[in-house]
Amino acid sequence: MNSKKMIRIVVSSVLLVAIVATCVGVYKTGSTNTKKEQSLAEETKDTDGEELAANDSQDMQEEESQESGTENVEGTKEVEDQPDQNTPEAEDAQADQNTQENPDAQDNAANESAATENVEAEAPEINFSESSLMEWPLNGDVLLDYSMDKTVYFPTLNEYKYNPAIVISSDVNAPVLAAANGQVLSITTNEETGTTLTMDMGNGYQAVYGQLKEVPYEEGDTVASGSVIGYISEPTKYYSVEGSNLYFEMTKDGTPIDPVMYLP
Repeated sequence: MNSKKMIRIVVSSVLLVAIVATCVGVYKTGSTNTKKEQSLAEETKDTDGEELAANDSQDMQEEESQESGTENVEGTKEVEDQPDQNTPEAEDAQADQNTQENPDAQDNAANESAATENVEAEAPEINFSESSLMEWPLNGDVLLDYSMDKTVYFPTLNEYKYNPAIVISSDVNAPVLAAANGQVLSITTNEETGTTLTMDMGNGYQAVYGQLKEVPYEEGDTVASGSVIGYISEPTKYYSVEGSNLYFEMTKDGTPIDPVMYLP
């Protein structure tokens, strides 16, 4: 009898332990599943949040793109509505605007235009002819006359030779004037006549001025009659005895002619 009770008690205890163990296992399993479900729910929530944020960002980008496209269209329309600035009308309008904004520029432009017109109006006529007269390039005695039909005596050289020019006595630094209107052909330097200026007077006539210094013109310049073309320099070694002077030569089509024939 006691054995049977013991057996029952043991069996009951085993069953109780099994039941308890089963309950504990079920409880743990349920708790684990609950945690997994909570974690999964949180992950799902986070994923949904990220997707929602991504969708919001995409929507914002689309809206910005649409706004940018609208601005570009409006900008293009404004550019199309603006007049072409390269057209003559646009250039005239811009010039008028600049003139209104800067009246001094209008005055300067008018002054420049007037100066240009004056220069053109004052440009000397280069048209020397057989009937034309020159003016004396300076005041002084003629030391050596023009002579191409016979020789004349040159004191410094102590010899007789032909002279294609006239040699006019003058003081050093005396101004030399252009004898007629002309254009400067050349400015050269040689040992006989020093700094020498050759001027085209038109129609084949040329004037040659030697023994100069401080010539204020350049080749190609136009010179009016009576303008200072330089100053008398110290004489070269070819004219040391004659003293300071102006070498003045005149040619027609390259042939020397007597300048005195065209001087008053």
